[in-house]
Amino acid sequence: MRTEEENKILIAKFENDVKKRSRFFRLLLVLDQLGNVLFLNGSQDETISSHIGRTGRAPRLCWMLRKLKSKHCKKSEGE
Repeated sequence: MRTEEENKILIAKFENDVKKRSRFFRLLLVLDQLGNVLFLNGSQDETISSHIGRTGRAPRLCWMLRKLKSKHCKKSEGE
């Protein structure tokens, strides 16, 4: 069970995320996390980019994503 302080931190994090990201972007993030679970047997709280950056799997995908954003997989570790 969480303490009241932990609950306040989680609520603040949620509210900040809602302000910072659009509903569409959050939907894409959920689909990315779903793909990580279905295709890579990864954690539900991690994106595909984060998973392959952390594990080194699928280096070609990281290479393609790097065309969109420099060092995308490395920067997304922990998402």
